[in-house]
Amino acid sequence: MRKRVFFAALAAFSLFALALLAAEEAAVKVFILKYRQVEEAALLIRPHLSPAGSVTLTPRLRAITITDREENLRMIAKVIAEFDTPPRGFTFAVKLVRARAEVPAGSIEKEIGGLGAKLKTLFQFNDYSLIDSTVLRGIEGAPVAAQLGEEGNAYLLNFWIESAGSGDQVLLSPFSLSRLRRNPQGRIVPVALYRAPMAVTLNQTLVIGASKDEGSKNALILVLLVQETPRAGAERGTDGQKTVEKKP
Repeated sequence: MRKRVFFAALAAFSLFALALLAAEEAAVKVFILKYRQVEEAALLIRPHLSPAGSVTLTPRLRAITITDREENLRMIAKVIAEFDTPPRGFTFAVKLVRARAEVPAGSIEKEIGGLGAKLKTLFQFNDYSLIDSTVLRGIEGAPVAAQLGEEGNAYLLNFWIESAGSGDQVLLSPFSLSRLRRNPQGRIVPVALYRAPMAVTLNQTLVIGASKDEGSKNALILVLLVQETPRAGAERGTDGQKTVEKKP
């Protein structure tokens, strides 16, 4: 009986000692995010927590409080530093071209230059004329919109830049091209011509054709080139991210 009591007491003491040791090793860090959402950061952090680790979010302050062992906190600090970076910025060089089949072959307007010859290899049209061109700028997680053309022959281009991560592909969703027309009440309203998610590769020209049907004698062609711009604040590295350390 005494042996059982002795072993039970020893086991209880061992568990108590381990709990004290774990408490001594644990620390608390508060991370203040500058660019990203704390809910998104939490998804990246959780796989790096120990079984005894915990995360508390304070979205209003953009703060994440983490309690865990020092070695886990160091790994988590690195994960957050790599994640909490300025959003990527992009430029979108856009050309909207009208294609026609009912004109003599070779009638390609000078204003689209060598682009006309390239389009002739992709589509079965004889003439390509430029409606409008522009360069748009935007950052991931934000919308982009522009009107192309003039009144009576105007179009609306809009899309949302999804989070791009670190790869060379950018998802524009939804990507929409509409014709602007005046309705019977005299209001100008968009009439959708093309609407779909669009995955684009950086520094590669994308050609999108839009027509009523495959045999149409007229069509619109959108030429798009996406390039990345330097990140705002990139020269500061991770200086924008703040941490506060304290013992529990």
